[in-house]
Amino acid sequence: MRVFQRFEVWLLLIAGGIAVWWSFKSDAPSAEDGPVAEMNADAPLQLRRCTLERDFGNARLDLEVRYKNASPRPLFMQPPDVRLINAAGKDVPPFVLPVERPATVEAQTTADLRLRFWLEKTDLTGPLTLEIRGQKLEVKNNTPLDLDKLPNGKPRVWTSAAWAP
Repeated sequence: MRVFQRFEVWLLLIAGGIAVWWSFKSDAPSAEDGPVAEMNADAPLQLRRCTLERDFGNARLDLEVRYKNASPRPLFMQPPDVRLINAAGKDVPPFVLPVERPATVEAQTTADLRLRFWLEKTDLTGPLTLEIRGQKLEVKNNTPLDLDKLPNGKPRVWTSAAWAP
């Protein structure tokens, strides 16, 4: 039987090779994906970008942060180690997709991460603080943000804690 003389077999072999290469390629973000403003390299927790997308009466907040894990064990970016705290001192629930694994920072390394949270309308009336293993970072300042003034389904991006509508 002359299996390798058929065009379809070669096409499937090439497609399979590309699929294997794609699955093993690095997921590290490139330099062009980072924000324009450079952060303090000494800080163990740095805010890179905040993306807020309104979903009718609620909103999804995607935080892109850089975290330096000085611990001798890996850190899984889940509560209780990672919390977003609103002005009332309550934890904002994380936004979890069943198909995504939680972000992880290996021991003694620094990594760029994306953390997702599900915000209520009242969470945007005051400051938001990200806390990772006792280290705090201001994500949003005291300026209230009216969720009703944002267009539904259109992401808004900020690179600092000063959120202006």
